[in-house]
Amino acid sequence: MNPMALRIPRFMVAAMVVCSALPGCKRKLSDANLSCVKQDMNPKEVESILGAPTQTVSFEMPLQADVKTLPAQRYIYIQNGKTVTLHFVNGKFIGMDGSFDK
Repeated sequence: MNPMALRIPRFMVAAMVVCSALPGCKRKLSDANLSCVKQDMNPKEVESILGAPTQTVSFEMPLQADVKTLPAQRYIYIQNGKTVTLHFVNGKFIGMDGSFDK
C-alpha cells in the first residue's frame, strides 16, 4: 500500500479532532469553526465540525464545457439572524459564503 495514501486520511482525521477541541466548536457556530472546513472535504466531514445544517439544497450543476451536469449541494447554517452557505460539487467542499462573526 502506498504510504501517502495513509497520510491524507490521518491528517484529515487529526485536523477534525483538533478543530473539534477548539472552544465553541461543538455548540456555537463561529468563523473559527468555519476555518476548520478545508477544500475537498465531503459533507459528512463538514458535519463532524459544524454539525447538521439548518437546511440543505441539492441540485445538478451544469458544466460550461459540456452538456453534462455534476451533483451539487448547499449546506445552509443559520444562527442569530446570520447565514453561512457551504457549497459542495460532486461530494466535495468547494467554498462558502457568509460569516457568523461579522
